[in-house]
Amino acid sequence: MNRLEEINAKHEQIRALLNAHKADALWLRRINNIAWITAGADASIAVNTDMGAYSVLVTVDKLIVYTSNIEHTRLYAEEGLEELGFEYHASHWYAGDQPDTGTIITDDGAVEDDIQRLRMILSESEQQRLRTLGRDATAALEESARAVRPGDTEFDIAARTDACCRALGGVAVVNLIGTDERISQFRHPLPTFKRLEKYAMLVVCMRREGLIVSATRLAHIGDIPDSLSEKLRRVSTVDATTMVATKPGRTLGDIFFDLQDAYAEQNESDQWAYHHQGGPAGYKPRERIVTPGDPTVVHTGQAFAWNPSIVGCKAEDTILVGESGFEIVTDASDQWPALNINVDGQSVRRPSILQL
Repeated sequence: MNRLEEINAKHEQIRALLNAHKADALWLRRINNIAWITAGADASIAVNTDMGAYSVLVTVDKLIVYTSNIEHTRLYAEEGLEELGFEYHASHWYAGDQPDTGTIITDDGAVEDDIQRLRMILSESEQQRLRTLGRDATAALEESARAVRPGDTEFDIAARTDACCRALGGVAVVNLIGTDERISQFRHPLPTFKRLEKYAMLVVCMRREGLIVSATRLAHIGDIPDSLSEKLRRVSTVDATTMVATKPGRTLGDIFFDLQDAYAEQNESDQWAYHHQGGPAGYKPRERIVTPGDPTVVHTGQAFAWNPSIVGCKAEDTILVGESGFEIVTDASDQWPALNINVDGQSVRRPSILQL
């Protein structure tokens, strides 16, 4: 499936959505939904908003980009959307033109829930973009981790991680760095000026062409304590068990039950309650956070990023669900140390701690 075929298929899905809502048009204003309908265009200028610098109006027979004169020139020169069936409606930046096409629904409220259900099942071309993004996110994260040195501030490490993502055309929309005791103190360690002594955790959610993958890597200066290695083995076992449990036709509640059971088997039965455990991904770092009893059914073509953690340790990668199994799209490179976790006769490769 090429980009035009992908867009045409999504247009057909939106036609059905318009019919269900008895509407004439759908106005997509959010960055993730614009990326979805355009098969990868980036509508973000400011990084602190989820609203695009331009929008897309979808009718039964048209795809119209509503933009200002600021963005129009660049879009026309670089995005090539007109070759993919899009028209442009450009106005002066101060005019604030809005669509006026009968009954219009927008990508918020209940309609956003409908769009999310469409967005969460990735087409073949989206799956391929996710795989490529996953390999590059892994490369960026591992490059940053290998550069860690004693005395680095967490901001130093975060800056390198961001630069590595940028160098590969991506953006680190989540960039968490914890070192030493802060890894045990906080499940979301925003970087600080604290200087690294021995132990670092690097967490990234990298976005490119609208899609986002997530991964975590751990690095340690000098000999790795046996207690830390054992802790990683336990949390990696929870992670691998949850990956194996993520199968088409199962509910998220079913998977969460298996996750809780895996924690209990590792004598860490309460740890799931101290941080969310992740869930389906794609055009957001998590399309939804899975909670106990969630009735949502897993489908082939969905991405998931689970992130189990126990005090001082975490495991996280992004997987793509297939008909007969899953693939880890952010799988650690062959040069990264790894653990092989056995789950019901299936060996799952999980990243170990890099010794520096």
